[in-house]
Amino acid sequence: MKTNTQTSRGAARPAALVLAATLVGSVLACGGATPDVNYYATAISRQEQCCDGLADTAARDECRAQIRRLDSEAAANTDVNQQTYHCVERYFECDSATGRATRESAQAQLDCLNDLGSN
Repeated sequence: MKTNTQTSRGAARPAALVLAATLVGSVLACGGATPDVNYYATAISRQEQCCDGLADTAARDECRAQIRRLDSEAAANTDVNQQTYHCVERYFECDSATGRATRESAQAQLDCLNDLGSN
């Protein structure tokens, strides 16, 4: 007859594998840009959605006009621009009163951009 210790060890192995797979997935997710994610497009979209929350049409249009955009898709898809917009996409938090990033969010984006230069 198996003891509870033997049964526990058998059950712990699948749990350990799930934990290991989760950790590996997390590490990979925190790495560089994945080829199937266009950080430029998602960052621009999040900023536009934030602007769209403004009730005043003129303020909404001005907010959208101030979003930094690139001239071409080719430029948007360069490694440096994908890394740059990954910082924006990752840390952007909308201030619904202004239609722009919160102060904390803007600082986190800047910190992320500064860290890109040190790698």
